Amino acid sequence: MKREYALIGAAVVVVVLTVLIALLVPGTLAEDERTEPVREGDLQLSEIRLTPGNVSEESATLTVTNWLSHGGGTSENVTVLVRAVDTDDELVKTRQRRSIDQLTGDRDDAVEVNVTVERSGGYRFETLVFVDGERRDTRSVTVDGLEGLEPASAKSGLQFHDFGSLFPTITYEVTTVDSNDVTLNATAFLTNRGDHSAEDLQLLVRARQGDSNVIADRAVTDINDVRPGRTGTPTVSLTVPDNYSYQLDAVLTRDDVIVDTAAAAANLDPTQTVKVNETTESIDLDVEDFVSDDQPNDEGRDTVESTTESGGGDGPGFGLVAGLAALLVSALAIRYSGGDQL
Repeated sequence: MKREYALIGAAVVVVVLTVLIALLVPGTLAEDERTEPVREGDLQLSEIRLTPGNVSEESATLTVTNWLSHGGGTSENVTVLVRAVDTDDELVKTRQRRSIDQLTGDRDDAVEVNVTVERSGGYRFETLVFVDGERRDTRSVTVDGLEGLEPASAKSGLQFHDFGSLFPTITYEVTTVDSNDVTLNATAFLTNRGDHSAEDLQLLVRARQGDSNVIADRAVTDINDVRPGRTGTPTVSLTVPDNYSYQLDAVLTRDDVIVDTAAAAANLDPTQTVKVNETTESIDLDVEDFVSDDQPNDEGRDTVESTTESGGGDGPGFGLVAGLAALLVSALAIRYSGGDQL
């Protein structure tokens, strides 16, 4: 037993000495892993760029690209806040937020935030950068004239071809003449300047009398598939009264949205020349020439004759003679009356 106690005592002494040596002499045991505080990085907002996205008739979505420049260390709980301020009244119209877990080391990152505003006026887009709830940097960029952004529904590579002064975009030829009506075939030149085939488009052509703006006739046709770089020549038929000059208005539409417009003159009256969108003289207009065939006519309607009644008598001019005679008698009566008083 004494021997066992001696061994146990010796073991205890060894353990105590080992602990003392580890405490007094550094490096005797493996060094403890000590957690050092993480050095925070340097975060700055270096640049802001705007890119138009989805555009409708009333609103426009812009992609705000924020370039973050980060140097060394680690930045945690990074938040990018973008707000749109109306430049007219300085009111914040909308704001969007984007969160990032952390940024580490030397790097440049692009953070995109989509902001939707009304498609009118101007806005100042302000970007604020926060790190763990503390604001670190702020920048802004201003844009005006958002109404100039073209809605997606109106975008099309197909447009009226501009020949300059060579000849008009819309041409016409007379096909038939019946009584007082003339039938025209109006042809428009449409060129696809886009990268995709043009489809689901309609062409409206109307004949508008040059001075009165009365629409004599109109026609609509669908546009066939026009490949990129090619020109289509759709044709419509119009029937209008003869001996008048017209302006041919052409409107290119997609889903009831105007894509492009053009106009040309159709001078059927040899005594009058009508320029496009210009009226230089007045003419005698017979409105009945422009009544459509499907309108009710005036047959069977009683006609009231207009009569001119003279001042009296049976014959023309009699009223005038009687008036002169009465005036002469009155003058003589006044003269004789004045003589008796003298």
